[in-house]
Amino acid sequence: MPPLALSSLLQSELPWLSSDGRAVLHSLVCSNGRVGSAQALCRQLGLRNRFQLNRLLRREGLPSYEELSGWVCVFYWMLEADAGVGRGALLALARQTPMETASSYRLVRRVTSHSWKDLRRAGTARVLRWFRERVHLAGDRPGAPRPVARASAGTNGTPTAAGQRWVKSRSHRVTLDGGPYGIAVRGDDFAYVTLGHGASLAHLDLAKGCITGVTSVGCTPTCVRFDESGHRAYVTVQYCDAIAVLDAVQHTAVRSFPLSGQPFPLLIARNTLFVTTNTDRLWALNPENGRVMGSLPLPATSHHLALHPDGDRLYVATRAGGSVLEVDAIRMRVLRTFALGGWTQGLVVSPDGTLLYVANEQHQLDVVHLSSGRRVATVDDERGAVALALSPDGRLLYTGHAREGTVGVIDTASLTHQGTLVTGGRPGQIAFAGAGHAVITNEAGWIDILPLGKLEVVAA
Repeated sequence: MPPLALSSLLQSELPWLSSDGRAVLHSLVCSNGRVGSAQALCRQLGLRNRFQLNRLLRREGLPSYEELSGWVCVFYWMLEADAGVGRGALLALARQTPMETASSYRLVRRVTSHSWKDLRRAGTARVLRWFRERVHLAGDRPGAPRPVARASAGTNGTPTAAGQRWVKSRSHRVTLDGGPYGIAVRGDDFAYVTLGHGASLAHLDLAKGCITGVTSVGCTPTCVRFDESGHRAYVTVQYCDAIAVLDAVQHTAVRSFPLSGQPFPLLIARNTLFVTTNTDRLWALNPENGRVMGSLPLPATSHHLALHPDGDRLYVATRAGGSVLEVDAIRMRVLRTFALGGWTQGLVVSPDGTLLYVANEQHQLDVVHLSSGRRVATVDDERGAVALALSPDGRLLYTGHAREGTVGVIDTASLTHQGTLVTGGRPGQIAFAGAGHAVITNEAGWIDILPLGKLEVVAA
């Protein structure tokens, strides 16, 4: 997620921005202004080319891509300097970007027409006023409503991958640009995959082992879920502050629910759509019209949710809060808090509802007995896991280690480590196609499909 302080700082100065304008800002803030190129930003926003990007920026009252990215970078350095990082020296701050020292000094001078020493002497508040003046000069009518620039649903905004012939008894790899991360499987033969850098959903045909199409949904889609019927899907479109609703039969976006705070994980239960945002809050929405039915403050931002098999309890991992909350899914109140330490991430409840498995980004995998609320076991071999998924038969746990490029496999009966899948790249979410195959997304540009329990993937 974009750094909240920097994102909030800039958004407060630009209250008129539409969802597209906020998407541009969030994308730049997330990389501290160093996206790489205008074309890379276009891919992330779902735009065709830099000309379309420039028109969008003019409508939003924003300067050109080069200047705007420079301002974002400058404000990132200003906030870091205010916090005492590198004692406020640009030499130390530029190394975090990363950028050559000489280039950083030139960028500050080019964007602000002042030296870094002048900026530090003036202070962040005054530099913000300079930025506001520059933005207003760049805009047509900053206070006026602005048209939304969005690629139409169903367009091929992301290259599709032609699948090789897939022998289902073997592992198979589907290459896919756009940073595939989130996944939702319907039945045995179809899945939606979110493309965080492609502004779209990919259609994965699990029977043929290939991508058959894409649907544009907006900037940085992250998580996706089908409703019980499988006819609708819901996607958190993170940088547009919205949840996209799709007709999962025609593969078209039918509407969007606005939800400020960059929504991330979501799930559906009891005709309620649960989602968390980086404003540290859990929301309950009506899945038909997006009406807010309730909300709950969280001790920290959550990236993972899980539902009890009975459907009446929700589990919320608080990551930096080091805990898991047990929430009454009907009354939206906290029932218990499991203080586990570290950074709690992926969650899975056993099929019989007795055990809660919790991946932890900073230490081992924890097992909590839900009747007593106590941690009853740990799996030390799975230190640092982020994603977590349980096979349909409840026999195997898959743990995704994004930093190491591996996926661990655990036997739930003995809680022993069965082996490691060396996927490479950055494994994202894990799902299962029927009872026979695991499907693992990878932000490095592919999807691995392999028979359940198999410990080999196709070589890159």
